[in-house]
Amino acid sequence: MTALRQRMLEDMCLRGLSPATQRSYLGAITALARHFNTPPDQLTDGQLRQYFLYLRMEKQAARSTSTVVLCAIKFLFEQTLRRPIPFFDLVRAPKQRILPVILSLDEVRQILACLRTSHHHACLC
Repeated sequence: MTALRQRMLEDMCLRGLSPATQRSYLGAITALARHFNTPPDQLTDGQLRQYFLYLRMEKQAARSTSTVVLCAIKFLFEQTLRRPIPFFDLVRAPKQRILPVILSLDEVRQILACLRTSHHHACLC
């Protein structure tokens, strides 16, 4: 285990992060370092920006995955390395808006027609 990894692990323990969060953060930082074949504390702002473009454009990572990676990098830089990350606002993926499913009047009538008792019918009306 590298000294940086050990220090980040200790920092996460001190901050009270759960073991699952610690594993996620360490996995995200490991993947980042492997992507550039560079220790994470030596990565430039440009490389970090490129990594988020890679996650979004090539890997088509979900917003939640990008958020975990972003939080892991933010923790590493701000808590362990004591370095600010200036591009923080640029990498957050837009939140998806999902419209609720609304049944048409005919679809509601079909569902109600399938009910056998009026008791069930009354519960849904």
